[in-house]
Amino acid sequence: MTDGYLCGWRVRSELDLPELAPWTGPDIAPDLIFRFGETPTQLDDVIERTPFVQVGRSGACLLTHPGVATYHMTGPDEVVMSRNTDATEAEVRLFLLGSVLGYLCHRRGLFPFHASCVSINGRAVAFSGPSGAGKSTTAVSLAQRGHPLLADDITAIDASGPGAPIMYPAFPRLKLWQDSLDSAGIGSEGLERNRPGMSKFHYRHHEEFAAAATPLAAIFMLQKAGPGLDEQITRLERPVEIISTISSEVFRPRIGKAMGRRPSLLAAQAKIASTVPVYRLVRPFDLAAMDGWLEQVEAIVGG
Repeated sequence: MTDGYLCGWRVRSELDLPELAPWTGPDIAPDLIFRFGETPTQLDDVIERTPFVQVGRSGACLLTHPGVATYHMTGPDEVVMSRNTDATEAEVRLFLLGSVLGYLCHRRGLFPFHASCVSINGRAVAFSGPSGAGKSTTAVSLAQRGHPLLADDITAIDASGPGAPIMYPAFPRLKLWQDSLDSAGIGSEGLERNRPGMSKFHYRHHEEFAAAATPLAAIFMLQKAGPGLDEQITRLERPVEIISTISSEVFRPRIGKAMGRRPSLLAAQAKIASTVPVYRLVRPFDLAAMDGWLEQVEAIVGG
């Protein structure tokens, strides 16, 4: 079993995780163990509950995805998985490296930001926005232009140090719809489907992936152009607007607060807002017109 790298942590997993780069750091004990085993249906001392998530007073977290798996985060260093017999490995990995990763960031003191991320000139650039705004499409297009992928969906940021915030790369895999693959000139043949029957695929781009802490250079909030909303890139200037924008894309803040993270989440938002430039990028619907505004992004961050 080869240990993998995930957000700065050494991970040992009974589930094969081809998305992860191999661990090449010091020979230390694993930071995280992912294993199969029995999971409860109910946590003791539940202090926060949603239809699919329970948080216990100890910080334990139970996440249930019907038809796929139940994930029991017993503490900051272990996730126990019970897999549905009909679930594919891709489905089990999908939620482990998605929602569970976000909860682990909360539990282990990182700031989980809902964004895809690439490296431009050795600095992390995050792309956030609502579902369908084009986060993954933007990231794969930049990867095609030679900028390594760092994360998809969950960008793990450490804003607790004395210097500028840093980003810990997760893995160089994106979840892409067929039209995004087509616009990037990538064929879907041989790619793993996100879930059975979906026209969404897992695209891995391991070239030049750097498993090392990376300074966070910029955040771009994506929107699609439309009536009354012209294509443009503008830097946000008002602190209240910047903090509000960052706050809107924190991964499951309610769960984080139940884990006792409210003060550190607020401190991280303030630190990022005061040290990292945040831009609003209003992009065209036409994916064929991407090169023009991707060049603007590269110019802004020094590409």
